[in-house]
Amino acid sequence: MRWSYLASVGALAVVLSACSSTPGPGAEDGAGSGDAASADGAQSTGMSGAGGMSESELYQGQPVERERIVYFGFDEYSVAGQYQGMLQANADFLKENGNREVVIEGHTDERGSREYNIALGEKRANAVRDVLLSYGVSSSQIDTVSYGEESPAVDGTGESAWAKNRRAVIEYGQ
Repeated sequence: MRWSYLASVGALAVVLSACSSTPGPGAEDGAGSGDAASADGAQSTGMSGAGGMSESELYQGQPVERERIVYFGFDEYSVAGQYQGMLQANADFLKENGNREVVIEGHTDERGSREYNIALGEKRANAVRDVLLSYGVSSSQIDTVSYGEESPAVDGTGESAWAKNRRAVIEYGQ
């Protein structure tokens, strides 16, 4: 079970590394509320049909001004109200473009065990997915993956770095 999970995460990381992006400057930390995450393993799935596309083809049609990052408080995974408008805009885009898919990546800061952070990252990705689904996006357009602490947006320690690493990122595919 653990090897198949690691193989799935590894395969997805290879696919996503070809189409990853860096979060923009000036990100703000959001707050939400939630319970502690369980130590269950995260599930991951990949985008279909994204292989072989250039980055410009991959993001073609995605509005440049579209925000795609939701930040979370320490040990939290509820989506704060300040992100509802941004998520509604992303949902509207996805509903208008039914052939487009997203992967929602869940991330954590470096505190906590690897297993705990994978589970918390999964809860963050699922929380954003659930909001998009509530706005009418088809579940076939959304995949989730948790990177836990493995892909920090900002290197370093301290609250300013940790706040930027506690996030869920909406990555657009085809």
